[in-house]
Amino acid sequence: MPHGPSQLTPREMAGALHGVPQTLVISLLARHLASTRQDAVISDPAAAVLIGRLGLSGLRGDWAFRAVEAATAVRTGILDAAVRSFAEDSRHPTVITVGAGLCTRCLRLCDLDVDWIDIDLPEVAALRSALLPPAPNRVVIGEPASGSGWKARVAAIDGPRLFVLEGLTMYLDEPVVRDLVTGLADRCPGSHLLIEAAGPVAQPPGRYWQLDRAHQPENRFRWGVRRMSELTRWHPHLELVETWHMTDHHRATWPAAIRVLRHLPSVRAQSKIGHFHVTTGHAAAMVTFQGT
Repeated sequence: MPHGPSQLTPREMAGALHGVPQTLVISLLARHLASTRQDAVISDPAAAVLIGRLGLSGLRGDWAFRAVEAATAVRTGILDAAVRSFAEDSRHPTVITVGAGLCTRCLRLCDLDVDWIDIDLPEVAALRSALLPPAPNRVVIGEPASGSGWKARVAAIDGPRLFVLEGLTMYLDEPVVRDLVTGLADRCPGSHLLIEAAGPVAQPPGRYWQLDRAHQPENRFRWGVRRMSELTRWHPHLELVETWHMTDHHRATWPAAIRVLRHLPSVRAQSKIGHFHVTTGHAAAMVTFQGT
């Protein structure tokens, strides 16, 4: 008798993903491989567990995957440090990850006094719920980034809010990214946003020979900007606090070609994270937190 949707194993659920949701396996594998290196810049033991449960333990990544692995490791380290800094400077904040995939930040930073809300498409949310152990301070919502239900929910939160948009915006069209960012700025004054963005002409780096299903035309990068400050034009209360260019961090982790070319503006622009603050319209002191 065939399995119903609720009876699928995590491996079957992951195998049924199509389009951009398939790329969550790329980030998961990259974090796992990065964690196993002698000169590792991150530690993500949960990634190894999830890779095993998905039947992907034999994957090692080819030479082209090395840049993906490096970028994922550096991104993870920057965002982990930024989230920790925000949480330690706030009173019981809520961290909302939009496009959470199989991000395990909530496990790596489980010592923090934080509520975690993870947003992703229903099929990804179901896989996430099946793989990650439940916890009273974690909620998974199955809804697209453009959905209105989760936005109403986070708008009603009374307390500090930090939104993390990681590995997401480059797969969306510009109007969708703009609506997402401006919608959060409208609904959540005082909140902070960590937004990863690619450059204006970026394409997915390399071909993932071991993950060929994830290398599909519909998974191409759709949006990017040269400078994170361009986003401040979208909303009068959106303030850029800081930009982290990822090739500036953990330089030894990057492949030799990127280390050589990283000073070129076009290369440096390809991998970056912006920290934004949604001001309330009144004079406010600049709030920064550690990102690496």
